[in-house]
Amino acid sequence: MKSIVYITLTVLALMFVWSTDALADDCTVKVEKRLKRLHKTAMEDYDQMEFTSARKTLQDAISIARREGCDASLEYANILVDLGIIYITDTDNPDENRGRLMFKKALRVNGCAQITKSLKTPKLQKILDDVRRRSGVKCKGSSSNNTSNNNTTNNNTTTVVSNGGSTEDTGPEPQRIEHSVPDEAVGGKTLTLKCRAPKKGISKMVVYYRKPGQSDYTAVEMNFVNGYTWKATISPSDVNGAVFQYYIVALGNGGKPIMANGQSGAPNIISITKPKTGTTKVDGEDPLDHGSDNNKKDGGEKIPDDSPKFKKLMLKLGGRFGTGYVSTSMCSYSYVGDPESATSCGGQGVKLVTAGLVTGEMGGELGFHYFISPSLSMGLDAKVGLVFTENTGGEGTSSQAVGFSGLGKILYYPITSGAFRPYFGGVLGGGKMWHSWIVNSEDSGVEVVDAFAHGYVMLGGSLGFLVGSPTVSFYFNVDAFGIFPEQSTFHIDLSAGIAFAF
Repeated sequence: MKSIVYITLTVLALMFVWSTDALADDCTVKVEKRLKRLHKTAMEDYDQMEFTSARKTLQDAISIARREGCDASLEYANILVDLGIIYITDTDNPDENRGRLMFKKALRVNGCAQITKSLKTPKLQKILDDVRRRSGVKCKGSSSNNTSNNNTTNNNTTTVVSNGGSTEDTGPEPQRIEHSVPDEAVGGKTLTLKCRAPKKGISKMVVYYRKPGQSDYTAVEMNFVNGYTWKATISPSDVNGAVFQYYIVALGNGGKPIMANGQSGAPNIISITKPKTGTTKVDGEDPLDHGSDNNKKDGGEKIPDDSPKFKKLMLKLGGRFGTGYVSTSMCSYSYVGDPESATSCGGQGVKLVTAGLVTGEMGGELGFHYFISPSLSMGLDAKVGLVFTENTGGEGTSSQAVGFSGLGKILYYPITSGAFRPYFGGVLGGGKMWHSWIVNSEDSGVEVVDAFAHGYVMLGGSLGFLVGSPTVSFYFNVDAFGIFPEQSTFHIDLSAGIAFAF
């Protein structure tokens, strides 16, 4: 009897182990094909920057893989990697922590999981390498066996370089934009970017890149080369700074984005290296000689320095007009009126009956500014102007009052190139400024215009814009500042004129 029970238990145990293994290996070909189809659909949505849809499709694929026992395959690991990429590069709600978590899960499933070549950027690769290092996971076996990502670059594709070269494109039609991001580029040198893209539905290819010191992207159309290859050339003046940021978009009919390589929130990044000029040794040159001849060849011909330059000095010449606030407690300058009147200042002018904004000086300004960088300048605007009054103060009074002031400014230019260049900044200066308005004469029953003096410290802000070329531009400027301590007030100064840069 005991032997029968023993045999029965042994058979049941073997059946349990067999059934468990069968369930673990229950990832059928049909399910794998379904996962690949969902993966491909999700990444097509990602190429069209539909992050929510792509994320939802990948999450559905993950649920199916777990339910059907396909959560130990390389396909499942690659799905986790791409879901991590979507979390990291989502322009509306980027989440690097969740992206790292997906990378970690993928590497636990298969240590050879990697980023698709068409999606790879230095930033994403750095994050994956960091997660791999922290997890202590290594890829066992040849990585070439693990690059069959469902919707990735075809292994038979002809590689097209991103910087220079004119390779004949004889490879098969790609399914998405294929582009290899260069590790680095030389600053101040022309940068050539190439990519491969499918032909169906694409009317043109566009590279969006950030110019030095700008947050907005500039668009440049790519030229068709041959086969499925497109090329764009970036001007040397735009290849500067620490890094060059860009992404590539395929546009269909009506200019609608179809697919992209990189995103505005997670662009491709190229490190910029300094050009080897000036101190680079040429034949016959002493490498320790850093004198003025370092930029010359053997024959004495000077090597051109094509590093970017910007105009550092600006001269502004224009006209101005102002307005300011005068309260009922302020006293005018010339008109005396009746000393017994309620508006009299005891023989030192009269007060306004009603407070408000009044006319300010009309005159001109001369400005001199020095650019510390293309986006930051400091300078001084000297202003002169006058206000007109009615000569009612008797002998020794004047029919106009002349004001002088100097405003020191620090200005920031968020856009440093193009025809329209706005700016804003702070103002600190001093001087004497005048306003004029009608004052009431109760003793004579008439109204006369008199001036109000203010000084001597001026503190506030400035904003405006330049329109024109880098050398000659029209400018419009608004200065708003407080004046104290003499008859403290608030003044707005409008000015416009011509700016010369050199």
